[in-house]
Amino acid sequence: MKRKRLLALLLAGTMLGGLLTGCSGGTSSDGGDGGSDDIVELNFYMQNSPVNDQERIMEKANEIIEKEIGAHLNLIMVDSSTYPEKMNLMINTGDPWDLCFTASWGGINFYENAQKGAYADLTELLPELAPETYSRIPEGFWDGVTVDGKIYGVVNYQQWGAASRTGFRVRSDIADEVGFDWEAMKDDRDTNGVLKNIGDNLLGPALELHPDMIGWETSSTNSLFLTQPLLYDMEEVGDMTTPGWIRYDDPETVINQFETDEFMEYCQIMRDWYNKGYVRKDGATVTDTSPDREAAKFIAEVTTGWPDSIDFPGNPDISKMSMTTAETGPAVAASTTRTIIKAGAGPNAAVAVNAQSENIEKAVELIELLNTNDELYMLITQGEEGVDYVYDEDGNYSFVDGKYNFNYNEWQIGQSYSPDFTRALYAKNETGDAQKEAQSMVFEADKTAEVSPLSGFTFDSTNVKTQIANCSSIITEMVPALSAGSVDPEEKVPELIERLKEAGVDDIIAEKQAQLDEFYASK
Repeated sequence: MKRKRLLALLLAGTMLGGLLTGCSGGTSSDGGDGGSDDIVELNFYMQNSPVNDQERIMEKANEIIEKEIGAHLNLIMVDSSTYPEKMNLMINTGDPWDLCFTASWGGINFYENAQKGAYADLTELLPELAPETYSRIPEGFWDGVTVDGKIYGVVNYQQWGAASRTGFRVRSDIADEVGFDWEAMKDDRDTNGVLKNIGDNLLGPALELHPDMIGWETSSTNSLFLTQPLLYDMEEVGDMTTPGWIRYDDPETVINQFETDEFMEYCQIMRDWYNKGYVRKDGATVTDTSPDREAAKFIAEVTTGWPDSIDFPGNPDISKMSMTTAETGPAVAASTTRTIIKAGAGPNAAVAVNAQSENIEKAVELIELLNTNDELYMLITQGEEGVDYVYDEDGNYSFVDGKYNFNYNEWQIGQSYSPDFTRALYAKNETGDAQKEAQSMVFEADKTAEVSPLSGFTFDSTNVKTQIANCSSIITEMVPALSAGSVDPEEKVPELIERLKEAGVDDIIAEKQAQLDEFYASK
């Protein structure tokens, strides 16, 4: 920053302000206190559904940003169904952007984009310009966003922690109604067996009584098997959706997850559920399930929230179905997997800076501000108290219909973690106190959780980029229908495997295996 300011002084009076223009092309002469007389515009891309009153909130947010760091934030929201394609296209064509949400799942391709130089190297900038952001995150998590010894993303450390433990959540009122023994799911690592139990003993009886509900969520982007390898005691090597995973009981061997018995059985279960009407008939093409979630339509779902209802009865974080309230969608949950810090914990949700941005340092300053200015973060992610959300006389909060609502996507723009619990909404009563207690348990678990055998390993896709692109296209085309049960797996799984082989999947597996062998040998 000192070098930058010195350069600005040397240039003052001899160069036009346009030379300091951000990648979005705009500056303003009415600067704030951010160390420059110019307001730098920063374009931040994220995935989100349309948000009411965004202009009102961003006007107030930018008053803070302009004052604190002399920047103006353009928060650009792209529908989740098109975000990966749009962002990757912008990267490949060199279109301007400054910051973006990035991840190792859903086709967003963190590792691939980092390796090809799309993201800026933040290794030295983070300790200097974002010291609190950098220090808050447990050191091991930076390994997940490090490629060839350089940090290319900023981990969005969340209020629910980073160690992974996955399980299932069900409607408690309906489970009681049909006599479903949800506690029997606890620590059962036979995920397909758990799914069969849910289908036979919960979804079937429940839908007979409540035919207007939906048993299980399916969509074009939601595949239980593909997005939750931990449920099958596996972990992805590199980006989650590319072929090549490991089993925790054999971490030195890379496998094609689509050739496993678990994948075939999962597809068979989903086909059975489709035929029985447990899932939507158009599940393979649905892009947004938020309306069904908000209407409390689902009877059972995956949950990554913990401690569960057995370890911490009444945990408010998992006592309601996704996007509902405890009144409209009461729930109980049971964890079924081990507790582990996955190698991909870092890029599960992160922010990257464009390597071609003319304002890389200012972008890092913005990241620090979003992560440390609680007023700013809460304004963008929750709106204004009394306008967009209100507390009732019992201390419970609710969002106001038709007003600003960030659609629960706060995890995309920064850290909701705070040791003082100041960066998320909590009920101002015993429920809120219990939620904080539960989250404290999670934070402590992050310090003692099992660490992935892949921690520190980064897959370099350079030698198989073409094969990965070809296989990704096939997976995107075929897996949604298999995961939604709308096609016969006896026919389509072999077809998927054959097409992947023709596209070079064995080359990908071999390349991952060779690099993993080298990684283990170096340890």
